[in-house]
Amino acid sequence: MLPIQASRQPEMVADSQLLVAEDGLLTVTFIMLCHDSVERIVNRARLILDNDSTCRLIVHFDKKASLKVFQTICYQLDSHPRCHVMRNRVRCGWGQWGLVEAPLRALRYAFKNGFMSDYFYLISEYCYPTKPLVSLREYLTRNAGMEFIECKDKDWIKAGIREDRYLFVHLFDKRKHPRLHRWMYKCQKKVGLKKRTPRDLNVHFGSQWWCLTRFSSYNLLVDNEDLYFFKYSWIPDECAIQTRVAALVDQEKISKPLTHYEFDDSGRPIEFFDTDSLADGLTHFFVRKLI
Repeated sequence: MLPIQASRQPEMVADSQLLVAEDGLLTVTFIMLCHDSVERIVNRARLILDNDSTCRLIVHFDKKASLKVFQTICYQLDSHPRCHVMRNRVRCGWGQWGLVEAPLRALRYAFKNGFMSDYFYLISEYCYPTKPLVSLREYLTRNAGMEFIECKDKDWIKAGIREDRYLFVHLFDKRKHPRLHRWMYKCQKKVGLKKRTPRDLNVHFGSQWWCLTRFSSYNLLVDNEDLYFFKYSWIPDECAIQTRVAALVDQEKISKPLTHYEFDDSGRPIEFFDTDSLADGLTHFFVRKLI
């Protein structure tokens, strides 16, 4: 069995006291996962920072992407006091553990550096706000203590394997090495070589885009052996954190995510080109993927 190593506990403890800003509203730290366009990343970062004068923004740029692009992003954003471009980066292949490890590293960075926001909101460079961000903070203040994340059963998955995503070891990037990915999976399935599942593990699935309280965000980083069980799973960003949060809080504390997304029949995200038709959504404050 491949070794599973849990992360080291961060150096500060998060309490549950609300840390409202001077305007009486809860505070948010945004974590933005990026891998592509300098222009889009910088514009999205500045839009968020200008729209919410109380927020912080942590930018994680895919380690396997262009170093020149990363250096340009650092040059353009490092001077902003509330924007933090991470240097401790990870490679983020589609369907790979990096898409879980990146936000975990961002959270670890936030707690280590004293970002005691009430909520941590995971977005990407393709997420665009549909409303003024003060509306988001007002909504979070009215619903303080709720976790905004999808935690569904296996029927949430539209296409492809379900339980086998986490019951077998998946080491190869399916997009880069489809034959190796399929061969390794079929070999394990043929001989019945499954991973040892932690006792009482109740796996949940859902969108990777979440907005979590400081309590849940901190507890993703401690006592997280169950979380790291998913390290060698297929598409762990759609089950690892969802499963952990569902185990941390009561079901009535879990609400639908605040980012609007849609999948097509094959499970691929639908692209949007404007937000006009979505701006009146009751509880959606971001939309993706906006091209």
